Amino acid sequence: MQVELLAAAMETYATAIRCTTGIDVGMAPGSGASGGLGAAILGLLGGRLHPRYDIVMQYLELDRFIAQADLVITAEGSLDGQTPYGKVPAEVAARAKIAGVPVIALAGTIGKGVRLNFEHGIDAFASILSRPCSLEDAISSAPKLLSRAAEDAVRMVMVGMKLGARWRQVA
Repeated sequence: MQVELLAAAMETYATAIRCTTGIDVGMAPGSGASGGLGAAILGLLGGRLHPRYDIVMQYLELDRFIAQADLVITAEGSLDGQTPYGKVPAEVAARAKIAGVPVIALAGTIGKGVRLNFEHGIDAFASILSRPCSLEDAISSAPKLLSRAAEDAVRMVMVGMKLGARWRQVA
């Protein structure tokens, strides 16, 4: 129900921008980002939209760091079926795959279609939330939750490494 209401509101928003400015933001890539902020930047402020990853890469030498890594851990507010289409974790995962580095994604929420990410370079994923909570609580606790989830992920990797070492000894 909420998804349908949000979709209808976004269509009304796009129509209002088109009627006011003559700019059709309805299908513009990135216009739905951040609850329609992209549409406002494009249609009302005359700005240009760029993929997030392109902006991040202007300031970081991420490819160099990935090439030196054994594991990449990335994070996103919501990991779902849309992630492979422009969200930073999918772009990071694509770069890591080129370097042959495995990727774990941590997310505030795990949404519909999330398994599609396995086809786009993310090898494993987990939610940072260990129990239901309000959005406000999740945001205020995000540093602690993310830190705990990253530690849990690394501990699981360490278990896998120990199992691998045992299997190699048996073989």
